Amino acid sequence: MNDNRDVVRTKENIMDIKWNAFDALVSIAFLAVVLVGIYFGSAKLFILLAKEQFFNSSNITNISFTVLYGIQVILMMGAVWFFAIFRRKAHLRDLGLRYYSIARTIWYCFLSLLGIFLVSFLYVFLMNSIFGMEAPSSKIEVLVENRSISSNILLVVVAVIAPFSEEIFFRGFVYSAFKKTWGVNAGLFLSSFLFALVHLEIYSFIPLMIIGWILAYLFEKTRSLMPAIFLHGIYNLILILILLGRLEIIKLY
Repeated sequence: MNDNRDVVRTKENIMDIKWNAFDALVSIAFLAVVLVGIYFGSAKLFILLAKEQFFNSSNITNISFTVLYGIQVILMMGAVWFFAIFRRKAHLRDLGLRYYSIARTIWYCFLSLLGIFLVSFLYVFLMNSIFGMEAPSSKIEVLVENRSISSNILLVVVAVIAPFSEEIFFRGFVYSAFKKTWGVNAGLFLSSFLFALVHLEIYSFIPLMIIGWILAYLFEKTRSLMPAIFLHGIYNLILILILLGRLEIIKLY
């Protein structure tokens, strides 16, 4: 009787990855081409109509930010749907969209956050003390300081939408594809490398890659995206609250 239950649990934990690295690479190339085309096409149109620079921290609005990020999310989720669900006939659970213990999720998140903030602190310290490089303002930090985007919109996008969509794409889809084709170690490295690359933050590339590796490892360990999404969301939430809080402190004094 117990043997039968063990077999059922084992089958439930097996992920049937039907897509491969080729599917992932094609989707990444597609997203890169389309998003770059949309950006530069919109920039040219904006310059012609408004006679000013497109999409900088001073003229971006709630609507333009929401539309552009919404397009990115739709394209990412569309690529996952086409290559994994539609073309390869996979199921949502094969992407890691399955329940996982809430208690373990919180515990893994706590441990991971300790590691991430320790690594980030050491990285900034070494870059400053050895190379004399101060951490530049991130894109989100510029938006927060400029007050061009509603705080509520930033909170929803950064702490909810981004973690959910990015984990499905980079861990559930890309990491799983690379792992199937080249193995766990290659999957961890390549997916975290791409995750850091797409953020376009040169100074923070190594910390972002480490964060990507931790998220992918957490997904590999649990076979569920729930811990990775939760960790990603909490980490982003802490950062955005720090930025918003710092802005309020500056305003008070």
